Amino acid sequence: MVRTKSFRPQPPVALAVPFAAILLALTGVANAQVNYEFQPQPTDPESSRLWQENANWFDANLGNSFVPNVFFNERALINNGATAVLTVNSPNDPNSDTSVVTPGAVSIGSGGLDIRSGGGLFVTAGNGAPGSFTLGGGGTGTLLVNPGGELSVASSLNVAGNSANTITVGGPTGATATLSANSAVLSGTTHLYPNADVNIGAGVQFVNSSVYQVEIGGPASYGSIAAGGPVTTAGSLQLNFSGFTPTTGQSWVVLEGSSVSGSFANVSSNASLDYNETVVVSEANLGAGRFGVRASIEEVLVLEVNRNTGVATVTHPGSSSIALDGYYVGSSLGSLRSDDGSWNSLNESGQLGNDWIETAQTVNNVGELKVGADATFGASVNLGPIYNALAGSFGESGEDLEFVYRRSSDGVQFPGVVRYTGDLVNSLVLQVDPSGSGDAYLRNTSGTTVEIDAYEVLSSAGRLSTSGWSSFDDQNGTGNAWLEAGDVGPSLLAEFDSEGYTTIAAGASLNLGSLYSGGAQDLEFNFLLRGDESSTTGVVIYDQYVAGPAVPGDFNNDGFVNAADYTDYRDNVGASSLPNDNGLGVVGPAHYQLWRDNYGATSPAAAQASVPEPAAGVLIAIAALAAGRRRSA
Repeated sequence: MVRTKSFRPQPPVALAVPFAAILLALTGVANAQVNYEFQPQPTDPESSRLWQENANWFDANLGNSFVPNVFFNERALINNGATAVLTVNSPNDPNSDTSVVTPGAVSIGSGGLDIRSGGGLFVTAGNGAPGSFTLGGGGTGTLLVNPGGELSVASSLNVAGNSANTITVGGPTGATATLSANSAVLSGTTHLYPNADVNIGAGVQFVNSSVYQVEIGGPASYGSIAAGGPVTTAGSLQLNFSGFTPTTGQSWVVLEGSSVSGSFANVSSNASLDYNETVVVSEANLGAGRFGVRASIEEVLVLEVNRNTGVATVTHPGSSSIALDGYYVGSSLGSLRSDDGSWNSLNESGQLGNDWIETAQTVNNVGELKVGADATFGASVNLGPIYNALAGSFGESGEDLEFVYRRSSDGVQFPGVVRYTGDLVNSLVLQVDPSGSGDAYLRNTSGTTVEIDAYEVLSSAGRLSTSGWSSFDDQNGTGNAWLEAGDVGPSLLAEFDSEGYTTIAAGASLNLGSLYSGGAQDLEFNFLLRGDESSTTGVVIYDQYVAGPAVPGDFNNDGFVNAADYTDYRDNVGASSLPNDNGLGVVGPAHYQLWRDNYGATSPAAAQASVPEPAAGVLIAIAALAAGRRRSA
């Protein structure tokens, strides 16, 4: 259709100077870009949000309604939160005033563009128009290039620094989705499917806010970006595997260009990998002056750390060959030992060659470098008791060890796995039977006597059991009046001391019953120290706890002989037996006498006391939810 419904400035052409001067004098804007704003609202039906309809665009300065066209140096603006839908790819002649898919620029501050199969947008430079595409900046912008759709940007593609600003190219099924630009700065989220064909003529840059999501459907089916110029990486790389399970040794080049610099600060995947497998990102020389960012599944070395002895052992549970020429163990909390006798270095032991050089040994770092060629890892390497579980202040568990090793052949640094065993922690511990059938214990494995006002156990998967939980409120054995939170359930168990605080001696272990039902090991444990206004994060250990010597008359097995045990005796008269009843058989008067003779006795591992004092504060969750009532039976 010829645009005659209202005056629209024409671009200057190579005519006589007087005519051009007259045209400029009349319009004053012949070389200034004209903004056309998208008019439909976010709630309008899709049929009313079509890009290619003139009525959906408006130039507020001249009162025109046309689809933006580079022929008139026009830019498309979407700032009202609506998503324009493009279903056509022609007319697409940038030298024609009838084209509907050749804007001179696109800027989506708040809103989106959805290019459907058969749709194509060609952002074109010329007549003063830059030919650029900008996403986000004034809100949240989205760009979706569906299978069978195409977007071509003559100059720069820029995404503002917010992960909510998202480009998605391709889909789970369907034809190829095509995206091309001269250059790209991808500061938001870029999501590519295997059927995405993405080409950047010059360079592509990721920044700290970037999220690069790559869908992988098989060994040769994955999203990727090819750039003619340099590739700069930063931010996060996420690999989403769909339809197959990756195995050790498989790899995918997810970016390529004339050079690669930077690194992704965070790398993650949805793959169910063995604990000694991880995603390794490295630079790959592809030949012919091309370099790539390769993501691969590799087995890695494991640092096994015994909390109780402090011994750290490097192991290789897998079967693949692992080469290294250096390693590093670090702790920002200072949980390493600095005394010479604690570190059994490779330099001293002669394992893996005799050309290792030690770095300085401190509470924050131990490490070694190999002068010669890479060593091939063989048998386990015992580095000695370099870990100090009780380092630092109480409440700092110290379990922040980082284990990294390197191979010189390609300069790749591998994040090794750190695994802890044992139960010595400089904090309070919730030790849970991983089977879900045994009891859980609140333990003070530190060397510090602590005083607590409250605690909570959380499970996002709902793996807590209110019926199995033996709360202090239930036991009434700590002297003070503990009260449970008002809405305890599968996701939250919590209680607080309403009259003061409870002292837990170093080495004490308190039975909380079978509060864990098994399954997902996602428990979180927090406690409130006396006088604190915010909680301290405790440590959860999934390992059956074997309690200390039994106390005769402790019928509920909590380490105390008190009124709660009498209740257990009374409620079980005639039963075949009770815990810690010295083999008296059927519950009867002899059990009562045993309880009476031992009343007040405690297990050494359960020594604690309660002191009446107004509580300074409680866990926020408990304070908000506590109703001062016990669970219904």
